[in-house]
Amino acid sequence: MALLSSAPRFLLARGPFLRPTLPLTPATASAVLRFASSSSNAKTLSEQFRRRQQQQQRKTPIIPQPDKYRPPSHGKRTPRSETPQRSYGPPLTEEDKKRMRSKKYPNMMSPKGTFTYWFFHDKSIHLWITLGILVTLAVAAWYMDFMAKTIYADLLPARKDFFRHPWESSNRAIEVYKMHMVQQTQEGADRRLRKEEDVQKRKQYRAERIKEAEARGEEYVEDPRYYIGEDGIRRRRVKRWFGIWE
Repeated sequence: MALLSSAPRFLLARGPFLRPTLPLTPATASAVLRFASSSSNAKTLSEQFRRRQQQQQRKTPIIPQPDKYRPPSHGKRTPRSETPQRSYGPPLTEEDKKRMRSKKYPNMMSPKGTFTYWFFHDKSIHLWITLGILVTLAVAAWYMDFMAKTIYADLLPARKDFFRHPWESSNRAIEVYKMHMVQQTQEGADRRLRKEEDVQKRKQYRAERIKEAEARGEEYVEDPRYYIGEDGIRRRRVKRWFGIWE
């Protein structure tokens, strides 16, 4: 035993035969014997979880990293995105902000206070431009249609006369336009009369055909494949889809 006590501990063999064994008594047996449902420290799982959280909170706090070993990408200052400062360098003064408002940068919109900024952002100027273009196109279309249909184009004043005598030329152009409208109205009335005459002639022709058939003792039967329209024209019956399309 003296040799074992004098020898270093790491040279001794490990095993239960070197440990002192004590006789089991009823008191020691009850102390050694433990059940899974019983606990000397916590009675329930919630208490064990709470005690484990308290132990984790009681751990030694982590020492912050010294600035000597801090990388440049993770500075100690607050990130610029979380501060009102949106530019590099020192904070901008009022003079710098005023100068930057009127500065023209390449490939960017013009700053406020310039003519280009007003022209691109003003709604009234764009409204006038749009209406001017539409009115110009409408007047040009009306003038081309008028010159193509009128028979009084020779009576219109020349373009030079509008600059030399604007009032007289304008009055003359108005009179020519009135003459053109009267002529167009007369042509429309003549077309309507011709159509009415054609309808009456067709009705008379059909009535004569019916009289001739009756004179010969025959029965005049209309072909069911055709019908007579309101204008007196004989048309072929076509199947209509939903009563609308033919």
